[in-house]
Formats: sequence, structure tokens, C-alpha cells
Amino acid sequence: MTQRRTYVCLPGAWMGAWTWKLVVERLAAVGHDVHALPFRGVGERASELSPDIDNDVLLADTIDYLETEDLRDVVLVGHSFGSLIASLTTDRVPERIGHLAIIDGGIAQDGQSIFGRIPAEIVAKRKKLVKIVDGTEVLPFAPVGSLIIDDPELAAWTHRQLTPHPLACYTKPIRLFHPAGNGRPMTYIACTRPRYPVSAGMHEKVQAMPHVRYRPIEAGHNCILSAPDLVARELLEIPR
Repeated sequence: MTQRRTYVCLPGAWMGAWTWKLVVERLAAVGHDVHALPFRGVGERASELSPDIDNDVLLADTIDYLETEDLRDVVLVGHSFGSLIASLTTDRVPERIGHLAIIDGGIAQDGQSIFGRIPAEIVAKRKKLVKIVDGTEVLPFAPVGSLIIDDPELAAWTHRQLTPHPLACYTKPIRLFHPAGNGRPMTYIACTRPRYPVSAGMHEKVQAMPHVRYRPIEAGHNCILSAPDLVARELLEIPR
């Protein structure tokens, strides 16, 4: 019998816990304890959007959840933007994390913002899209074609669920007090078919990091929606 594990899954930008539904079902079906969290001001918590939301707020919310639920030895999984909050959480409370898993996101660096990490031409395009919602600067979600989901119906449905994302999460430099992973085992799941322009450059960097377990999968960036079987398999195979 498979030993029960606890997974905590964090979503990408513009998205909510709903993105994890298919993966959660697969992990729970084989007996694991799985939690998918929405971020304040985004997804299921979009009504809470406010000007004070930034990565520090999302970090504090995530730590509070782990402590309130008293979750330990967690496989903490961050998809895309969620990988930043997962990395920050591991930096602060490593005693609660058994393994850090990043799905097609970045490797966080102290003093760097997301806009300071991703390609400059993409940053320039996104800055032109910034608008104000409920008194808060936000990044609107991108066109449906940018989701890299082959199934047109799934792509259209996904696009209808998206909500704006607080701009401060992209512009405010982060603070890390320890090297990436803070001594916890790490897995990086790279989406390679096709490669997402924002994440593509990170794949080679990760492969040069001996402490990171690199796992390429043939799926697009939003694999947790388009390829849940592949994602679930990789999460189940994470070593103890």
C-alpha cells in the first residue's frame, strides 16, 4: 500500500485552486491528503483584491494555512507564479516542508522581482497592459491563445475563469534568507511541448543545479489542466 503523503498545491498567476482539481482528484484517489490553495485577491478570492496585496501577503497567508492545519512533511507544489510563493514558504518554514516541487516556474533569487527575472521584451508587453481594478494596479490575463492548451474548448473554459493579478507581485523584489530550496529536496517539472517563453530559459539553468531533480514532461505550460495524468504521475514519483 502506498504510504500517505500530504500535498499542498499553489496556482499560477490569474488562476485559483480550481486549476488543480484534476490533479487533486488523481492524488486523492490513491489515498493522499491534498490541499489546493487560492491566493488572496485572485481566483476564488478575487473579491478580496486590494492595493496592499503583494508576495509578502501571499507568503504570510500560505504559512498561516500550514500552521493552522498543522501540516508537516508537506510536498509543496507551485505551478508557474505559485512556485515563487512555494519557494518563499520553504525559505521561511523549512521544518514543515518535506519536498519543494516547481512546475515550469522560476528559481527565486534574493532581491529579484519576477519582472527582473523574465525576458525584458515580455516585461515591456505586460507593463503596457496594466490597469486599475478596485483601486489596485493589476496585470490583466492574457489572450486565450497564450495559455498553450491544445484543446480549444478547455482553453476557452480556462480563459473564462481567469481574474486579474496584483501587479505588486511582479514588481516588488523578494527577500530570501537561504539558498534556493533552503536545504529541502527539490524537483523541477519542465513543460517542454511547447516551451513557454517566460520559463524556457530556466530549464537549462535548473539542469545545471545538482541539488534539483529535473523532470521534463511533454506538455504545455498549463499542464495541470491539459495533462493532469502526467503531472500526477510526476508528483507521485517524487522520492521521500
